[in-house]
Amino acid sequence: MRKMLEGLRKIKIKDYLIFIIYFSLIAVACIALDQASKYIAVANLEEGTVSSFIPNFIDWFLTYNKGAAWGLGGNQIFSRILLVSISWIVALFIPGYVIFQMSKGTKFKVLFGVCLALIWGGDIGNLVDRTFFFERGVIDFISIQSWWPGFGIFNLADSFLVVGIFALVIYLIIEEIQHQIAEKKKNEEALKQEKEEKNKEKEAENNEE
Repeated sequence: MRKMLEGLRKIKIKDYLIFIIYFSLIAVACIALDQASKYIAVANLEEGTVSSFIPNFIDWFLTYNKGAAWGLGGNQIFSRILLVSISWIVALFIPGYVIFQMSKGTKFKVLFGVCLALIWGGDIGNLVDRTFFFERGVIDFISIQSWWPGFGIFNLADSFLVVGIFALVIYLIIEEIQHQIAEKKKNEEALKQEKEEKNKEKEAENNEE
């Protein structure tokens, strides 16, 4: 606990001010848009009735999902409690991870911060439904089943989560590729330097002879 407090004291807020601002704005915007869209959907849509928005592309279809994506887990109390627990873990882990990295002086790249903000905002959006409206379930109302039969009904929070996760995966892959290229270049330069030093040593020996 003492080490954690010491780490928090070391954080230079001014060094992370831009990150904190855009991370907070994106996350809050995601939560606000999600909750506002759910409120509008409940107020204007009839549950179980399809309403066309963009013909053959997006329809409105209000439903209450007590499970995970695509209704996985259904109405089983154990799976619902598990989902709430996972949502809370993610909601607490992300800011905890960010604070921990700040205490180490880690610099965040903008794309990485945006991905985390989207994931966090999307998670909180559904967490509100799962926690404070446990009996009702999560409000879903967006359908693309007119061109993708069987695809689950979803909401904006789900969209933010999916976009954030996929973007984060792509970001990590690119980072790993760049790291491997940099390591390879570093090793090649080290070998080249070592070879040049050996050549110089041989030349020096030949000159002495």
